[in-house]
Amino acid sequence: MAESEVSRLPQGEQVAYTRDVAPVVLIGSACFDIKGTITGRGVKHIYPFSSNPGRVRVSLGGTARNIAESLARLDVPVQLLTAIGADEEGRQIVERTRAAGVVIDDGALIVAPDLESGAYLALLRADGQLIVGVDDTLVARRITPRAVHRWRRVIREAALVVIDANVPPRAIRAILRRCAWYGIDVCLDPVSVALARRVAPFLARAKLITPNMREAAALAGLPVTTREEALAAARVLQERGAEIVVVTMAHGGAVYVGGDASGHVPAIETAIVDATGAGDALTAGVIFGLLNDFPLDDALALGTAMASLTMQSGETVRSDLSVEQVYQHLKL
Repeated sequence: MAESEVSRLPQGEQVAYTRDVAPVVLIGSACFDIKGTITGRGVKHIYPFSSNPGRVRVSLGGTARNIAESLARLDVPVQLLTAIGADEEGRQIVERTRAAGVVIDDGALIVAPDLESGAYLALLRADGQLIVGVDDTLVARRITPRAVHRWRRVIREAALVVIDANVPPRAIRAILRRCAWYGIDVCLDPVSVALARRVAPFLARAKLITPNMREAAALAGLPVTTREEALAAARVLQERGAEIVVVTMAHGGAVYVGGDASGHVPAIETAIVDATGAGDALTAGVIFGLLNDFPLDDALALGTAMASLTMQSGETVRSDLSVEQVYQHLKL
């Protein structure tokens, strides 16, 4: 049976941030993650067209929502702009995300009465690595230029805007136009190989972009299978306008290019329970570092620590995540 936790918060209750501190604004998907882990000894022991023994867990997900919660648990003021269905799942997504410290304003929330809230279905190996995922975020299409116009005051007050590639291209363009008017830096998250090309035309507006190896290959049009190839792809994306490029490489850590600096930060050795959400945690860690004026390699080291902590948990975002825990993990 799938395990889930139902928030007891009354609708509309949420943690508020201090208005004299500009929030990070996240725009994109919020959904439920349904994760099945096959407990056999490897892919060769998976039985196709049949039921397989394993574990099924349910947690909150969605790239923008995950990054928002990770930052909130580091005491960064954050606001999430997203779309949900008019269903019980949507209500729980909002309530439980608010309970984690993320601001979701009722007046800015898009509720689509004719669509279901987003869901992500993942099939994982026994070692926690993804075999295949199915992303149902159709409701994110309701993030339109008209919605962006409604959100203009929230965007204007942001310290940074993070856009995930579930947002339709016309809306991405409208958000970037607003950010350019207001002088707000933007982070682009490619989300997946299938969606990465949505952000390709907008690289020149990106303060930060954080693709994994496959997403970097799709964006740069180059093979990315080694550290050297990842660094070459990062440089191509920088040449196309992105200010800082971080390419994540799972067990291989991550490479980065920013200004005249480039380098590699190794992964922290981790006993993986579930790799879902690790990339979002790394992005949140890098953003936290940049907001606090860390050197880029230090910001990335903090991000790799957050990714490691996330992979040690069955939750997509660890509910016990804290700044103290991240720094302690960096010392190991």
